[in-house]
Amino acid sequence: MRFDSSAPLSRFKARERQRWPRRGFALLTLAVLLPFAALAATQITWKEQFYNPHPLPKDLILPMPCGGAMVFRPVVVPADRLLGDRRITLGGQDERFGFAEGFRQDFLAGSFAAPGGTAGAPGGGRLYYIGKYEVTADQYAALGSQGACKPPTTLGRLPKTQVSWNEAVDFSVHYTEWLYAKAPTALPSEDKVRGFLRLPTEAEWEYAARGGAAVSDSEFIRPLFPMQGPLSDYAWYGSPDSSGFKPQAVGLLKPNPLGLYDILGNAAEMVLDPFRLNKVSRLQGQAGGLIAKGGDYLTPPDAIRSAEREEIAPFDAKGVKRSDTTGFRLVISAPILTSPERLAQIAQEWHELPKSESALAGTERLEDPLDEIDLLIKSTQDEALKERLTGLKTVLEANIATRNEQRDRAALSLLNFGTFLLTRIKDSQAMVEFRKKALVPLQNAPATDPSRQLLQKSLTEAQETAELDIKYYRDILSQIVQEYPPKTIDNELIVLKREFNEQGHPRLLPYADILQRNLAQFRQSGDLASPEILKGLR
Repeated sequence: MRFDSSAPLSRFKARERQRWPRRGFALLTLAVLLPFAALAATQITWKEQFYNPHPLPKDLILPMPCGGAMVFRPVVVPADRLLGDRRITLGGQDERFGFAEGFRQDFLAGSFAAPGGTAGAPGGGRLYYIGKYEVTADQYAALGSQGACKPPTTLGRLPKTQVSWNEAVDFSVHYTEWLYAKAPTALPSEDKVRGFLRLPTEAEWEYAARGGAAVSDSEFIRPLFPMQGPLSDYAWYGSPDSSGFKPQAVGLLKPNPLGLYDILGNAAEMVLDPFRLNKVSRLQGQAGGLIAKGGDYLTPPDAIRSAEREEIAPFDAKGVKRSDTTGFRLVISAPILTSPERLAQIAQEWHELPKSESALAGTERLEDPLDEIDLLIKSTQDEALKERLTGLKTVLEANIATRNEQRDRAALSLLNFGTFLLTRIKDSQAMVEFRKKALVPLQNAPATDPSRQLLQKSLTEAQETAELDIKYYRDILSQIVQEYPPKTIDNELIVLKREFNEQGHPRLLPYADILQRNLAQFRQSGDLASPEILKGLR
């Protein structure tokens, strides 16, 4: 029994037929009325210092009412295909906060296809957008101005606080509606469907706060993102030497590796999810109040951390609760099931998730155990047995899908190590050549000459190191080829290259290409001679 996409496809098409007459009329009306009015309404007249004091490449700037604007940064999530996602470690190991912030695993993907790849292409990559700065008082006022616009001010650059969770959600809704009406092409699209604004999920917020794919795995799980200088250069926290226990204008300090300002400190930031306790590697089942992330201008410096999550009760004795220290920033997201074609593609990928792949290249694929269970289900007339077999199949599908995810992560790690070994081989070969050249002037010196003996010894050591590096590299090639099918290797190499780009290591891309060629040669011949390895590095 396989996943049948015909039912959801038919329901999808039926809903679209019901929506399109009204939507089509609305779009036609907008098309007639917008060209002149929208152009004037969406012009950005604020000085850049009030909405983007630190322009960066890849900034996405959206207009706002009253001539304002809001800036967003792309957050790349290296993953393959539409159902691809990235396993991330959230939380921390500080026992003081373990009940709320202990390490746990989560999974993340982006709403939009990353540049340079198509939506469903293996390894094409996904991304979402998150506010570069916290929403400011001026931006919040501009959306609620109803035409009574006031010029932006220095005081208006403070993060907007004293906002309830519902008011933050309403802000995202009204801003999306304004953009749809006044600037219909400003928001990014996915599969020809426009995105929308909302609060970030906790995983989206924390992934971006830690530096996302722009930092290494070991840097990602540290309490703070990599900093070139003290914490006070990056965050406003509770100290006379930092915030002075007062909120500060956004964008005055340094950004995190993704170009996000004030992601830690200044104003704590609300997210979409309700607060839940940590229960040793997972969240506990009870949903509570609101989550505020990242600390604020009253948080002590030793408590500022990416994992920081505080529960805020949404109501108190006076009614809706608002906080002087809590604000928010927005993300740009998009629907998932955007079209019948997208739904069919997702259904096909889902159908393929639990399939078994032979781990040994060149061997005949074993019978799919899921097909065997299907055959047993169809052949028995015992309803109780059918139910048990169906349950067994569901468990087996989940186990195979989990195993495949673990296999992909392991393959990615080995490919990363193989690329690193190539850089070592090149460096060790350069050292060998340097030692050989240094020996040339001493060729006619006596064998007992101390300088010649010292250089000869260092040359021998360099040659031994180079040979050992090549041996390790050849072993890695053998392990990868034997343990992972070609499709997995190719997909994970694309993911690895995207990670190199996002982490600012484009110099490693040629080494990844060499590794890919070496793997193909090794698969074909069963070995790879040292001269062939060195040839690709020249």
